[in-house]
Amino acid sequence: MARARRKNRTHLKGPAKGETEENVPKSFVIKSGVVTKSIAQLVRDTRKLMEPNTATRLRERPNARLRDYLTIAPTLHVTHLMAFTLTDAANVHLRVARLPQGPTLTFRVQRYSLMKDLVQSSLRNVGKSPGGEYRNPPLLVLSNFQQPNDGPALPQLRLMSTMFQGLFPPIQVEKSALPTFRRVLLLSYSHTTGCISFRHYTITVRPHGVSRRVRKLITATGTVKTSRRAPDLSNTEDIADYLLRRAGSESTAGYESQSETEASEAESDTNAVELPEDYVGRGNKKGERKAVRLVETGPRMELKLVKVVEGLVGSKRGEGETVFHEFVHKSKFEANRLQQAHDERRKAKEARRAEQAANVARKKKAAKGKGKADDGDEDDESDQEPDVEGLSDIDPEEELEAMRNRKVQIEEGDEDFAYEDGVADDEDDDDEDEDEWDADVGAGDVSSEEEEEEVDESSEDEAVRPPPKKRAGNRK
Repeated sequence: MARARRKNRTHLKGPAKGETEENVPKSFVIKSGVVTKSIAQLVRDTRKLMEPNTATRLRERPNARLRDYLTIAPTLHVTHLMAFTLTDAANVHLRVARLPQGPTLTFRVQRYSLMKDLVQSSLRNVGKSPGGEYRNPPLLVLSNFQQPNDGPALPQLRLMSTMFQGLFPPIQVEKSALPTFRRVLLLSYSHTTGCISFRHYTITVRPHGVSRRVRKLITATGTVKTSRRAPDLSNTEDIADYLLRRAGSESTAGYESQSETEASEAESDTNAVELPEDYVGRGNKKGERKAVRLVETGPRMELKLVKVVEGLVGSKRGEGETVFHEFVHKSKFEANRLQQAHDERRKAKEARRAEQAANVARKKKAAKGKGKADDGDEDDESDQEPDVEGLSDIDPEEELEAMRNRKVQIEEGDEDFAYEDGVADDEDDDDEDEDEWDADVGAGDVSSEEEEEEVDESSEDEAVRPPPKKRAGNRK
């Protein structure tokens, strides 16, 4: 009997080696409200980018609110919430919130591109990777998030950098293996426009010192599956025509970037590294010199910070004080006045809640005391002696029993008297009969009534007499 094949669950998600569930940040990427199909696809692409520490197959209900996610987040140890919304002015907003207390950063998505858009636009620069890129979180690279040399300070830069760094677990170089670094998330801030460039790349390792056409031949004949087809050599007489780009060979005009030119790969050594460990891919062994490339897989977004609040949007406590706003600027006097008004409203709200809680406690106490008083009254009523004033001393039960006994005695006495009378009457009748029988009666002394009685008795005897039985001998 063949041995059963053991399945290795290499696709399962979980904390990396040396990490625990508590210190690994987790996120929800959702859409809030009614959005278009492209925004829904952008949400799915962002979930794929945030893997493996995110809810990839999360399904939002149409009537779900932000408060529902904030309620379930602590149970699942979710630390961040990313919500895409579509405003009435057709603007796409991205809210990044730190759970459970805030703050909340609101970005306006100026432009965005989906993963499929980048794959369709890059004809040469995208190939099929070996796989397994999304088993580990990407490397986060922050660029130009330092304070400007000239001009006012921008405190929101530090807040944004801290928020983005908290989305991903910290890098542990000593405990992490080289093949686990497969993706890069680049966030670059522009002081000129005030926008953040959001780009996602996949790390690829290629042979160094050869041209793109030679590498194309190598990858096409290797064992690694790629999306490229084998080069078309039908229009060339020799392989040299293809390699030297002679007349009739395949044209390279169009979608060729600077990182893909022959000069950058064959002549420059700035992008060549010596692998300290074995890396994924064919021929990527330790100690070999390879060229490292970044292939953009998307999604791509351009974000602009609009608003920063100290609380959570959609929570019971409210979003709190506005720390930063791009379009609304207030003086110190206006800010202080708003802060005072906010404090007064908060104090009034707390006082109202305290008063409501005191009223509820007082009503509960009154209801409890009333219940005890009712129980005490019942006990007192049961303990008190009944008022016998104006009542008779005769027990009704004893009187009823006595009446029953008297009735029984009377009935028995009547029966005795009747029985004795009956016996005496019978004796008198017998004496009279005997006297009559002893007397001499003549023939003419019999009355006609007696004769009639005799006739009637004889007729009754004839009527009662049964018919004669038939003889058995008469049967034929």
